Amino acid sequence: MSMSDEYSPLVIEHFERPRHVGNFAPGDDVIAGRAGRRDQGAEFAISARLSNERIAEARFEAYGCPHCVAAGSWLAESLVGADRERVQRWTWRDLADALEIPTAKRGRLLILEDAVRALAEDWHKRT
Repeated sequence: MSMSDEYSPLVIEHFERPRHVGNFAPGDDVIAGRAGRRDQGAEFAISARLSNERIAEARFEAYGCPHCVAAGSWLAESLVGADRERVQRWTWRDLADALEIPTAKRGRLLILEDAVRALAEDWHKRT
């Protein structure tokens, strides 16, 4: 069984060549969120650098299956340019549709949504 039998082309692309991997060091213009636990199978960390009330750059770290890594990469890429309201409203559904995540794997995306909520909360604390 090949990877293409189990994963959508976009999942394969983001898993094999993830974008925006890593994190930003703490700073006045940096916000961060984290959720999940490795011992439970999935963990996400997101950090972002702010400029003019928008996310200028985003980074992610993910532990989990290829869907988790691809989801973190896709999210970090899609957060660039987002304002605080968009981050606060973000849900896993758009990501699940874009990456064609199977229903059985969507629970992991709830953890990613929790990390985004933590990112939004950190942003809220800074204003």
